[in-house]
Parts: sequence; structure tokens; C-alpha cells
Amino acid sequence: MTKKHLLPISILFTLLTLLSLRPALADDHLPLAEPEEVGFDSARLAQIDAHFQQRVDDGELAGIVTLVARQGKIVHFEAVGYQDVVRQIPMETDTIFRIYSMTKPIASTALMMLYQDGAFQLTDPLSKYIPEFENLRVLREPDGPLDETVALERDPTVQDALRHTAGFSHGLGQSEYDREFVGSGIFSTETSLAEMMTLLSQIPLMNQPGSQYRYSVGPDVALRLVEVISGMPADEYLRERVFEPLNMDDSSYWVESDKATRLTPIHWQNEEGDLVPIDEEYGKPRGGVLTQPWSANSYTFNHEFKGGSYGLLSTAEDYWRFAQAMLNGGELEGERIIGPRTVDFMARNHLSDEQRFSEATGFGLGFGITEDPAQSGFPFSEGSFYWGGAAATTFWIDPEEELVVVGMTQHMAVPSTRGLRGELAALVYGALID
Repeated sequence: MTKKHLLPISILFTLLTLLSLRPALADDHLPLAEPEEVGFDSARLAQIDAHFQQRVDDGELAGIVTLVARQGKIVHFEAVGYQDVVRQIPMETDTIFRIYSMTKPIASTALMMLYQDGAFQLTDPLSKYIPEFENLRVLREPDGPLDETVALERDPTVQDALRHTAGFSHGLGQSEYDREFVGSGIFSTETSLAEMMTLLSQIPLMNQPGSQYRYSVGPDVALRLVEVISGMPADEYLRERVFEPLNMDDSSYWVESDKATRLTPIHWQNEEGDLVPIDEEYGKPRGGVLTQPWSANSYTFNHEFKGGSYGLLSTAEDYWRFAQAMLNGGELEGERIIGPRTVDFMARNHLSDEQRFSEATGFGLGFGITEDPAQSGFPFSEGSFYWGGAAATTFWIDPEEELVVVGMTQHMAVPSTRGLRGELAALVYGALID
């Protein structure tokens, strides 16, 4: 290498110093506490890092950021492994992640902020605000031909959209319906929420509204309702009403150039068993639209798609801020975004016995709800609420223990990451001694 390619020593020293300070700068404004101050065992809590570092060393995980807070105090906030395992870029506590379906709780909260303003009723038909939904049809059979449909037995409501009982699909599988769903352009980066509603209205519902829970694009509908009712674009509403009040400075639908190096790639496991990024060079796993390189890597420009079911970027700290505000009844650091009774209402099971998908778990307005911890297989307290994202991100809020936990990583189609929530839960509750 010739001299002209070398950085001056002074500049190199400055860069190395800034890099070494990056995690510390991210932590100096946080409400930190020693684990024992809020009922944790320090040695047991340290097992979180040891456990996931071993997963990294074994080639099963690229890297992860974990955050644990109790009584509003952060007792664990660490990064292990790599933000980019191929390029050996270390994971940092301020790494930015695609949170995929962890967008859903935020979108649902945004709509419920308008609900408590008296702007609508949960029993209102969706067509009252989205006229395209006036002529929806329903598949005669959920797995039947797309041209065999029947009329609605009742209109889908706002509550149906929030609790996934409207009859919409998510279109993330490999069926003929899913291919038609995605092929319509619903998830294109050039499709706005308004255009998405038009496209949705042209596809039959998979089942009659209210008949069952079906994981869906209901939160996209909810966020479109936010636009219609508030008169603001979804991203502006979220920024002004949620992100800025809660100091969620790194949460958005795209990263600007000064933050681009903090955005981690999504990793998948190739045929040789190696973890590699989803991109044009290393390819992609089999799967739906989310595993396409253009979809996974469309977060560095200001695209039209501002989704409610997925689309947001965030950090572990930012998502803790949102989750802590919800645990606090809608307030953080003196800024209130929603009322405590509204949060309680959202964090309650809204599914009937006929609709529910599990005896152990219910679903509220944007969150999964733990109703029977023993049957769920997780040591969460009864009444805990949670969700996760397609790239193996996770969080939960345990009101009984005054606990918030966030786990951020970025993997798709990697079998060894499917149990991350359970592993993290075992480690966290195993360290809780008081």
C-alpha cells in the first residue's frame, strides 16, 4: 500500500477514540442502576453475555444487543458479537435494526392515542374512514380459488384491525393467495398506505370478519386510519407524537447518511452453514418478500412505504423507551403520549374463546398477552405483553415485576435463532432474586 492510502496518525487516533467512546456516549444519559438495587443477581445477569457470546463463537449467531430494566432502571445493556459477521464489524449498543413486526405495537399505540381523543370508536366499520372497504368480499374457502367469494356477514371494525380478526392476511407464505397478495405490489417501496388500502380492497378477505384471529396487515390499516383521522402523514405523526416526546432519536423508516454505518445487515445461513448477509453478493434464503435483497436493504432512502405491520428501524435503547413508557402507563421522563387506562385496555386480551389461537396466550390491541405462563412455556408473569420481529428481535413488558426486556439481533431463516426469546427469558428471570 502506498503512502497516499494511509490515514495520518492524528486522524486515525481520533477515529479510534470516537469508536471506543461510542457505547459510553450512548449510555451516559440513561437511568442506570446496579442489579442488586432492583432485585437482580449481578453474577446471574452476567450470564446473558456469556450465553450469547458462546452462540456467536459457535457460529450460530452473528451478534445481539440485550437490555434489561426494572423499576425504570437499566441494569443490563450490552452488545456481543458482530453487527456484520462477514466484515467483522463489532455489534454496538447503538446499532440500528429493522424491527419488522415490532412496528405493530407502535402503530397500534398511535391509533389508540387518537381513540382516547374521542376521534373514533373501536366498533366503527373500517369503511367509515376507508371507503374502498365498502365492497370487500370473502373467500368461500380460505384455501380455495381466489375468484370464488361470498359477501361479508358483517363489516370489519377498527377493533378487528387492531386484534387481527378483520379477515386480512399477511401474505408472507408461499400459497397462491400469498403470491397474489405480494404480487399486487402491496409491500412495494413505492406503495403508500393510501395506495395499499386500494390494493387490499381488491383482494378477498381470507375469512369472515370477527370469526377468528389471523395474523395480518391490520396494523397497516390502523396506521392508515391514523393518517385519515389526524390529517398527518404516518411518519410525521409518529415522529411528532411518539418518537420526539420519548427521545427515540434513532427510530424512523430510513437512515440518513450519517447513521448508515450503524445499520446492521440481515444475516441468513447459506448452504455451507455460514452466516452471511442477505444481499446481491451472498444471496438470500427461501421465503417471501421480506427475504428479498431489495426488501431487506431498502432502508437507506426515503421510500413511500411507511408501514404499520413492518417498516420501522430502531435501536435497543429506543425500543426500551417506548416499552418503558407503556409500562409506566404511557409516560416517560415527564412526557406522556397516552393515558394509563388506555394502555391497560390495550394490554388486555380482546379475543373471544372462538377467536383465540392459544389457551395460554391472548391478543390485545397491538400486543400478545400472556394469560397462562405455565402453558406458554415462558416464565413471564400473567398479564405480561410482548411481541417480536421477523429478523429475530423481541421485547416484553412484565407489569407484575416492573420489568422491560429488549433483545435486538438481525437474522432470518436461521434455525438457531428461533428460541432467542425463550433463552433470554430464562436468563433474565433466573437472575431475578427479589
